[in-house]
Amino acid sequence: MTSGAPDDNWHDIQTTADDPNGLRGKRVLVMGLGLLGGGVASARYAVAQGAAEVTVTDLRSEELLAPSVAKLAGLPIRYALGRHDPEDFRAADVVVRNPNVRRNSPYLAIAREAGKRIEMEIAWFFRACPGKIAGVTGTRGKSTTTLLLHRILSEAGWDPLLGGNLGGIETLSLLPEITPDRWTVLELGNWMLEGLHTVRRSPQLAIFTNLLPDHLDAYDSMEDYGQAKTSIFRYQRPGDIAIFNAENEFSRRYAGEAPTADVWLYSVERGVSYPRDIPGETRPFRYADANRLRGAHNVANVQAATLAAELLGVPEAEIRTAVASFGGAPHRLEVVRRLDGVTWVNDSASTAPVAGIAALRSFDEPIVLIAGGNTKQLDHSAWAEAAATRAKRIILLKGSATEAFAADVRAAAGGAGRADPIEGVYDDFAAAIQRARELAEQGDVVLLSPGFTSFGLFLHEFDRGDQFRRLVQALPENL
Repeated sequence: MTSGAPDDNWHDIQTTADDPNGLRGKRVLVMGLGLLGGGVASARYAVAQGAAEVTVTDLRSEELLAPSVAKLAGLPIRYALGRHDPEDFRAADVVVRNPNVRRNSPYLAIAREAGKRIEMEIAWFFRACPGKIAGVTGTRGKSTTTLLLHRILSEAGWDPLLGGNLGGIETLSLLPEITPDRWTVLELGNWMLEGLHTVRRSPQLAIFTNLLPDHLDAYDSMEDYGQAKTSIFRYQRPGDIAIFNAENEFSRRYAGEAPTADVWLYSVERGVSYPRDIPGETRPFRYADANRLRGAHNVANVQAATLAAELLGVPEAEIRTAVASFGGAPHRLEVVRRLDGVTWVNDSASTAPVAGIAALRSFDEPIVLIAGGNTKQLDHSAWAEAAATRAKRIILLKGSATEAFAADVRAAAGGAGRADPIEGVYDDFAAAIQRARELAEQGDVVLLSPGFTSFGLFLHEFDRGDQFRRLVQALPENL
């Protein structure tokens, strides 16, 4: 697939894009209950909209999904857990695809063959939302940018809501709180953005931070992956605002494709932003001295969020106050504890090699790195070289990518004349953390930045980060 408007493969719907959704009297199948709120919100919403029958199906077991099932207690919902039954997909009128379900799922193919309507909960939200939406996407930086923009608008007294691809938030459940003038700030990942292609909707304010190698186990190419994300600006209307990173090849190119006239680019290297159509009219980045976040990548995130706030009309003083008070996003270079002169940092949201490299570059101190996990078919050679060069010791967690990563680290270390920095492969997280404590010396940073996905040892990256927090907080001080 080349640059330009997506083909009809993205428009996975059997009715018009502006159909009001008409769930009343329909048989609705929610595919993927999950543990982060989206499936729960979809099931609850379908019941509230008068669906004749709501079925929830998930390959995971009833025991594992018990917390989500408990949130739906008392509602007329049928469950098919631990399996998917093809007949459920043939019998449904509407199939709701959870963001973790890939578009090439054989069960979705059954639904398509049967002529069923396939949608995602984010499409329902965009159809029903009466207010204004700010959306943020990118391979890296979207959570930090989303949370900072929300903080700025809150500081300005706008009372914004927060949702999207942030663990534990039920975005559909925000609808009753939204008024026409109220903003909702959404983090939008690639899976959710596939759902916006379906209904041809984009937020009124869109931020595209970057496109970097990720999720290539699910997409045919970087172009294909990028097209999933382009719905964030593709269907904008006159008067909407789109913001792009001038230093990222894909983001810069997409700026030229945005249909709205109000398109801006920001440049960390130059310290300015400028309108696409008048690149000579630059405005300076004014908040570098207020920024508390480590890393050049976070400077870019702050620049994106503050530019958005400026374009919405938030005064500089209120933006500055919010930036100065913002400590970052959970699971992203999050300082968990300082213990006996060692700083413990949770960067569990590092699920791709580019994220691990960015994390290593954010510290000047000696690093004991905790890394490893499952593969997304990404090239990790640069990540291994950075780890071998920058980390004094590397503790590896068990996963499908770990063995190959370890071999690359050892090769890079040997090429640099360094001793093997790797400390075994752990399938016991507590033991890995205890070993990190033994290795770390005063002035060091213990950095959990896996560079790979979490599945296997953990439920998801947030569970990995939560466990890290609990285990580190439980470490006793040296007597």
